[in-house]
Amino acid sequence: MKKVFLVALASSILFTTQAQDIIESNNRFTFDIYKLLSKTDKNLIFSPASITSAIAMTYTGAKSNTFNEISNTFYFNKNISEFNKSYDKLVESYSDKKSTVRLFNANSLWIQKGLKLNTEFLENNKKYYSSSANFTDFISNPEKSRTTINEWVGKNTNNKIKDLIKPSAIDNATRLVLVNALYFKGAWLTKFKKENNTNDDFKIGKKESIKTAFMNNSFSSWYYEDKYCEIIDIPYSNEQLSLLVILPKSYKKLKKVEKKLNYDYYLNYIEKKTKKQIQLSFPKYNIESEFDLNASLKQLGIKEAFTMSADFSGITENEKLYISKVIHKANIEVDEEGTEASAATAIFMRKTSINVDEVQFNTNRPFIYMIRNQKTNTIYFIGKVLNPNL
Repeated sequence: MKKVFLVALASSILFTTQAQDIIESNNRFTFDIYKLLSKTDKNLIFSPASITSAIAMTYTGAKSNTFNEISNTFYFNKNISEFNKSYDKLVESYSDKKSTVRLFNANSLWIQKGLKLNTEFLENNKKYYSSSANFTDFISNPEKSRTTINEWVGKNTNNKIKDLIKPSAIDNATRLVLVNALYFKGAWLTKFKKENNTNDDFKIGKKESIKTAFMNNSFSSWYYEDKYCEIIDIPYSNEQLSLLVILPKSYKKLKKVEKKLNYDYYLNYIEKKTKKQIQLSFPKYNIESEFDLNASLKQLGIKEAFTMSADFSGITENEKLYISKVIHKANIEVDEEGTEASAATAIFMRKTSINVDEVQFNTNRPFIYMIRNQKTNTIYFIGKVLNPNL
């Protein structure tokens, strides 16, 4: 009995170490990219986990300075063997279709017919990333290749992400497209009742408000407050995943909160949060965002990978490849039942319970939100709501 316990304990420690490596990388990148993508006057949603997953597949085939730039930008472990082993801990899959919480991650490689990829690259992508290898003909029929990839994305996001790849995005110089799809659907642990909905003001400007539908509920959960904002976790039914909401103390403090928001601030919340009885008033919303990430990734430090000097010789030695485009699309819908969110990322490579205090949490002004894992603290989706009616 004692030996069994020791083996189990050792296994648990190994899992935690491997998981923490990739989770910390993902979470650090989350706040770096948020600072760039949040410079918008529109509602926002994106999935750092999906972006990280797609880039991770290319990372396994990067060499020299290209490898170092990706590693530094995404905080990836430079020991590629350890990195590969840690990757599958990034997204814990809840694939049971009967469950009220589902989190599904899928990867795929789309390869020009006749292009020989390195065996090690293919084996690593299959073993550690569960990537399906699909051969297509970008040279002779780029449009058919585009629609086929879009169909795969739709299938793996419950048809929530459509037309990820636009016409003309693929041409006859395309040699490889790496795609990630991430889908989440979760019911609330404590469901909102439609009969408790109210129609109230949501502030969208210094002197401007709109009427929108608010859901109202009461439950026990995590809470944090400082002079800038309040933060709560709204738990989903499995009590492991949650919707974290960061509510600035006033409309004008949103920019101050976004300026402070980084990995250390997130860890501070995790360390200092306390249990409270939450009286929540929360708007319903439905958001979709779409990005060309080239400029943002270059600004964060990935430069050589987008040039003819890129070294992806770990992918293939038959053609000299570089990244021509990184695109990302995500959406989220929040209502009385729960949350449905999905995201897809494509990388184009061309040759060349206790006694608690009660708090009122009235989300009647712009706020930031994340879908996260309360157990591992992994951030899957992040965004902000400036106007829930748009």
